[in-house]
Amino acid sequence: MRAGGGAPPRHAPLSPTASATATLVPASVAMPTPRLVHLRHLLSFRSALPRPLGPNQSHPLPGSVHPSLLLPRAMAGVAYAGLATGSAEYEEVLGCLASLITQKVRADTGNRGNQWELMSKYVQILELEESIAQLKVVHVAGTKGKGSTCTFAESILRSCGFHTGLFTSPHLMDVRERFRLDGLDISEEKFIRYFWWCWKTLKDKTGDGVPMPAYFRFLALLAFKIFSDEQVFLTI
Repeated sequence: MRAGGGAPPRHAPLSPTASATATLVPASVAMPTPRLVHLRHLLSFRSALPRPLGPNQSHPLPGSVHPSLLLPRAMAGVAYAGLATGSAEYEEVLGCLASLITQKVRADTGNRGNQWELMSKYVQILELEESIAQLKVVHVAGTKGKGSTCTFAESILRSCGFHTGLFTSPHLMDVRERFRLDGLDISEEKFIRYFWWCWKTLKDKTGDGVPMPAYFRFLALLAFKIFSDEQVFLTI
C-alpha cells in the first residue's frame, strides 16, 4: 500500500509489437586478473575486521574471509603458481618451470646424489663460478622467520643506498616475487631473458649423467645469474 492509501501503480504490459522488436544486447565485461581478484579479497577481509574487544573477549573470523586466505603461505604459493597476467612467452616459461616439479623428476634417483657435487656441476655448466665468488651474500637459515629476516635486512641495506638483490621462497601469486632488485619484483622482460639463457644452456649440456636441476635448484641458479649480471652490491 502507498502512503496515501491508494494501490501502487501497475506497469502496462509491453505491446506485441514492442516485445517482438525488443532485443537483449549482452554487455562486454572485462574479467579481472587473478592478482586483482586476490587483492580484492584482501581488501574485503581488512574491511570486515571487527573493532578490538577487551582482553577477555574474542571475535570469530568474519564470514567474508575467502577460503584461500586461510591457507598457509606455502600452500597458497602452490595454489596460485602459474597464475600470470603476462605474455604468451611468460606462460611458456611457467610451463617449463612446472616440468621440473613433476612426479617423474621427484622419483629420479639420479637427482638424489651428492647435492653439493651436482649443484657444483650446474654452476660450472652455467659458467657462474667467478660471478658467485664475487657476490657478497647474506645467507639466512633456520626454521621460522627467515623470509621476514631477509626482507628486513634487505630494506635496511637498501635504505643505506646499496644496490640489493633478494631471493626468497615460496611465492604467493607469481614466481617473480622470489627475485627482487632494490625491493621490487624482477620485471617480466628480465625474468624471461635470464630464464631462457639458463634453461637453454642447461638443456644443451645436461643428460643422463647430469639431469636437469629440480625446481628449487633451478631457481637458485637463476638467482645467481640474475644478481651477478645485474651487478648488485649485496645478495640476501
